[in-house]
Amino acid sequence: MITEMKPTFTADQLVSSSIASKKFGELRKKAKQLPQFITENGTVDTVLVGYSYYEQLFERLSQLEEQEEIRILNERIDRLDRNPVSAKSWNEIRREPHE
Repeated sequence: MITEMKPTFTADQLVSSSIASKKFGELRKKAKQLPQFITENGTVDTVLVGYSYYEQLFERLSQLEEQEEIRILNERIDRLDRNPVSAKSWNEIRREPHE
């Protein structure tokens, strides 16, 4: 079961979109230290982060996606090892109608 997690932040990290547009330079500097959460009508709408933090997020997401692909492939290989007659040739797959 996957639990949905929401980010936590302090009041100092919240800024309205109207203030963000007026003080964007200051907000960019703050975002290099901590993500800045921009609100629209009281709801977080956008998150501004420094590029180094974004690179870290991107790298971690890429790693997790690769791990998940490996897990799925290993699961399929294990299933075929247990039941080899369920395997299909590439020609059989190509001939199946696609939706």
